[in-house]
Amino acid sequence: MMRTLVTCLLLLAGPLATPATAQKPRKPNVLVIVADDLGYGDIGVHGGKAVPTPNIDALAAAGVRCTSGYVSAPYCSPSRAGLLTGRYQTRFGHEFNPHVGAEATLGLPLDEVTLADRLKAAGYATGLVGKWHLGFDKKHHPQVRGFDDFYGFLVGAHNFRVTKDGESKFGTSTARNMLYRGNELQKVDGFATDLFTDEAIAFMKRNKDKPWFLYLAYNAVHTPLEISDALKDRVPAGVKDPARRGYLALLLGLDDSIGRIRKHLREAAAEEDTIIVFMSDNGGSGRKPIFAYNTGDNRPLRGDKGQTLEGGIRVPFVVTWKGKLPAGTTYDQPVIALDIVPTACAAAGVKPPANVDGVDLLPHLSGEKKEAPHAALFWRFGPQKAVRQGQWALVDWRDLEKKTNSGWQLYDLDKDVGQTTDLAAKYPERVAELKRAWERWDAQNVAPLWHGTPLEDPTAPAK
Repeated sequence: MMRTLVTCLLLLAGPLATPATAQKPRKPNVLVIVADDLGYGDIGVHGGKAVPTPNIDALAAAGVRCTSGYVSAPYCSPSRAGLLTGRYQTRFGHEFNPHVGAEATLGLPLDEVTLADRLKAAGYATGLVGKWHLGFDKKHHPQVRGFDDFYGFLVGAHNFRVTKDGESKFGTSTARNMLYRGNELQKVDGFATDLFTDEAIAFMKRNKDKPWFLYLAYNAVHTPLEISDALKDRVPAGVKDPARRGYLALLLGLDDSIGRIRKHLREAAAEEDTIIVFMSDNGGSGRKPIFAYNTGDNRPLRGDKGQTLEGGIRVPFVVTWKGKLPAGTTYDQPVIALDIVPTACAAAGVKPPANVDGVDLLPHLSGEKKEAPHAALFWRFGPQKAVRQGQWALVDWRDLEKKTNSGWQLYDLDKDVGQTTDLAAKYPERVAELKRAWERWDAQNVAPLWHGTPLEDPTAPAK
C-alpha cells in the first residue's frame, strides 16, 4: 500500500525536472552607449579634472576599461557603420559621412546586416534611442535595419534645447533636424540628453520580461554647445570660454544620465543580466574651426576628430557585465568597436557571423585567453591611413588646416603615446613591414560609395 501511495503522489506531482526540461537561463540584455565626440582626456578615469564624471568612472570601475580601445574611423557615420556591422566600413564603401549626394543613395548599404538584425532574429527586443546618421530615406530608416523601436534623429547633429515650436538648425535636403518616434515627428519640450535617457529607461521597462538590445546613441557632447538650465551652475566659474562651458555642461549631463541608467538597472535587479559597452564614436574636436569644434580634450593623445592620429581614433572604451567580467580591471591590448558585434552575439548565444572583422572579446577580457585579440588594426579615411600592430603605430595623417598629408610616420606607443617622436628614419624595415600589411588589408576594401566634403576627401568635386 505504501508503494502504491508513493507512486500516486509522484504521478500527481508530474514529471521530475530534467536538464532537458529545466528552464533555460535568460539571455543577457545588451546595452551599447555611445557618446558623440567625447574627448579622451575629459573623463576622470583618464585624468580629466575640468568637471567630475563620477558615473562614467563608476561604470569603468564596475568592469573592464580598455586602455587601447579604438573606433574604425575618426568620424561619426563611418564609425557607427563599423560598430553596428562588425566590419570595416571601407569593405562596403561607407567611408565618409553620408552628406554629399542624393539622399536616396546615402546610408548604410542595404545588404549589410546590423547587430540589431542579428539579435532581433534571436528573439531580442531591439531599440535605438538618439542619433542614427546612417541614412535618411525610408530604405535606410532604423526600423528597417533591425530596430523594433526608434526614438531620435536621423541626421548628424541636433539641438539640445528641444521645443515644440523650435526651428531646425541642421539638415540635409529633406531630412531635417527633428526628433522622431518611428516615422512620426515628435513635438516635445525638453533637453535632448534627458529626453533620450527617459526614453531609454522606458524601453527597458517595456521589455523587462524578455532580453533586449538597446543602442543608446547620445548626441552629447557634439555641437551645438547648449547648456541646460539645470546644469549651468555646476560648470566651474573659472571656466570663461563659452564653448568650453557648453561642452562641460553637456559632459555633466551625459554623466548624470549614465548614473540614471545604472540606477534603473540596479533597481530592476538587471545588472547581472546586462552587458554594457560605453564608448565614444571618435575623438574630441578640440581645434577651431574644423569638424564641429567642441573644445574636447584628447590629451595625452595627439590629434583630433577627423584624423588618424591616436586622438582621432582611440576613445574611452568600457565593458561591464556584473558577475561575468572582472570589476575594476584594465585591458591593455588593442580592441576596436568592430568587436562589439561578435562579443554581443557570443553573450546572447547567437552563432557568430562569419564575415566580420571583429572578434569576441569575452574570453580576452575575462582572462581566459592571454593572446592579443587582433594581430593588427587598420584605418583608411580618405587620404589618411594607419595601422596598429603591438606597440607600433604607422600613420599617414592629414593636417586639416594646411590640407597636407604627413607621409608615413612611425611611433612606439608604449613609450610615446602622444606621438611626438617619428621613428620612421630609425626603423625603415618596420615601416616597410607595416606598410605592406596595410596595403594587403586595403586590397580588400572598395572605393567610397559617395564623396566626403573637400576637407576630408581631396578628390571630392568642386561645387
